[in-house]
Amino acid sequence: MLLFGWALALLTPMIAEHNRRRYRRRDLTRAVVDELVSLQFTMAMVAWSHRARNAQVTDIFLDAIIPLIQSYAGPDKDEGLVSALQNSRARSEEERIAAHRVVRKPNEGLIICQYALPLFVTQIADLAICPLPFQRSVSHIRYHLDLFNQRVPYLLSLFDKTYTVTDQNREIMVGNLEAGYRFMGERAEIIVKAIEELKGAV
Repeated sequence: MLLFGWALALLTPMIAEHNRRRYRRRDLTRAVVDELVSLQFTMAMVAWSHRARNAQVTDIFLDAIIPLIQSYAGPDKDEGLVSALQNSRARSEEERIAAHRVVRKPNEGLIICQYALPLFVTQIADLAICPLPFQRSVSHIRYHLDLFNQRVPYLLSLFDKTYTVTDQNREIMVGNLEAGYRFMGERAEIIVKAIEELKGAV
């Protein structure tokens, strides 16, 4: 009995710490995923705006993002947006692309901005208690978000310069700007897909 009591005294703190880490890991995983779901919604809309600008809103793309927009329950949820996307999907792909081409305004820039993951940044040290595949997936998403954010100041500076340069240089800058916009849209789609894969693995 003496030995049993001694062993129990040694094991009890270890068991308590194990349970504490397990609950902490669960809560942290949920919190990070919730933040990423909000980012996924935002990136889906960013990707849509870039595809709409280039008249490339395909059926496959809408089939991927409409369920995400529908299931989103955050503060930016907009039922009108869901209906608009569903109505767009109801049209033929050719008709939809033609409609986007008609309303396209190539001389207008896109609204672009940087996005953050504040909870992830503050909890990054604690992610060490999470499974390694989860850590890798979140880091992968953060990497692509950093690439997205790094391009924003450059594109904003290009857009500002289009007002002051000569015709030939302006054409070059607009070409670089459009290439940058495509990069942003593609990066947003990568982030949307990566978050969806992470949600399926958690």
